[in-house]
Amino acid sequence: MRALSLALPRFFAIVLLAELALLARPVEGQRVVEPQRAAYSADEVKAAFLYRFGTYVEWPAAKAAGDPITIAVLGAPSVAMLLSDYVPGRTIQGRQVEVRSITQIEDVRDAELLFIDREHSARLPELVEALGNRPVLVVTDAPDGLQRGAMVNFQLIDQRVRFEISLRNAKAAGLVLSSRLLSAAIRVETSSCWDDCRVVPTREFALLAATRPLPAPRAAP
Repeated sequence: MRALSLALPRFFAIVLLAELALLARPVEGQRVVEPQRAAYSADEVKAAFLYRFGTYVEWPAAKAAGDPITIAVLGAPSVAMLLSDYVPGRTIQGRQVEVRSITQIEDVRDAELLFIDREHSARLPELVEALGNRPVLVVTDAPDGLQRGAMVNFQLIDQRVRFEISLRNAKAAGLVLSSRLLSAAIRVETSSCWDDCRVVPTREFALLAATRPLPAPRAAP
């Protein structure tokens, strides 16, 4: 068994913290739970988020109900290894999970999620274009990942891994993103303009533009 498998309890804790970060409702004056407060590595946090993202995405009904959800990883061998060690026997939306470490975009095939590592940033537009109309949630780790076609892009802010979302790119691929996922993002791009367009605050966006309405906010005590 690989040495990395010994760290599974640690990674399980990171996944739980990632889930808390995605479920937490921001409250003014209160900081959101962050999965790297205990000095977890960036790759551990990215892997945990990649696993949890699948819970908050609705794909077109293209696969049979019993088919697995596949997370493809282009580059980032440590992220792929963490996921491969963690997902056996676990599910996303009631479906088994598989991890596919790939070296070329053609190997994505029918995967639902694709993580493209920073080392491939220069080729990002080409890689996204190669996916065609496939409903794949493309997650990147690039300074301009959203502008280059990604739906979710990781950013390192104050030594913490956060993420931003392009709703426009997700909708173009036929994906529906949960309002909870949108609320957890540091920003949500909603149009085709990138330099001068307004970035909608995520809490406001969740209320105004989410694909499903949120329940009425609780009254202040």
